[in-house]
Amino acid sequence: MRKWGSFYGLLQRTYYGFWRIIETSILGTKLPEWIWKTQHIFKGRRWIEEYLESVDHPRRRLLIEKVSLNAPLESILEIGCAMGANLCLLAKEFPTARLYGIDISSQAIREGKKWLERTNVKNVKLFVGKADELGWLEDNSIDVVFTYATLMYIGIDKINKVIKEISRIARKSIVLYEWDFDDFSKGYQWHDGHWIYNYKSFLARYFSSNNIIVSRLPQDLWSDESWKRFGSIIEAKL
Repeated sequence: MRKWGSFYGLLQRTYYGFWRIIETSILGTKLPEWIWKTQHIFKGRRWIEEYLESVDHPRRRLLIEKVSLNAPLESILEIGCAMGANLCLLAKEFPTARLYGIDISSQAIREGKKWLERTNVKNVKLFVGKADELGWLEDNSIDVVFTYATLMYIGIDKINKVIKEISRIARKSIVLYEWDFDDFSKGYQWHDGHWIYNYKSFLARYFSSNNIIVSRLPQDLWSDESWKRFGSIIEAKL
């Protein structure tokens, strides 16, 4: 077992080493974008079923609570909304607010619109869009802008622009549910196919440090060890 365990460990390190080179030095964010856009081709209907099964998971409820602390709210935007599960939960909390979601997967948006219609959610609008292309939104036009495990797929080629744009359009607050760590000299690190950022260092360019709060997620929310170590909610208030 030790022999095969060591061999498996070597294969795993080689695999992630290969993808690290591809993503960090060659393709950048284009690789995870392509994977997400095409996952329905490789997974079929299974990815939709898996997504819907996670709608009521407690890890989403914590995010909803953090966003709701900014009430009263007239508008909310999720960057990387997939089929809109988080927005559906927020719609119940804020039935008169305007809720928007963008995602790069046109298939996820199509399926999300069908699902929202079936569940009779009226105040959520979903669009195909990218996190670094928010020029269609005016400055300070959205009360709360939030993400849920989205920026961990945004590479160093785009993260600065994404944070800048999110900060530009937010009127009250930004809430990020991502992997965060505060001990990186560069402000970032690539880990097992995802990006970990020191979000406070990025957001401090646009917000007072006193208005940025980083809270570690409870250990029992995720079984994944990386989420246990890095999972955080980052709040920046105006």
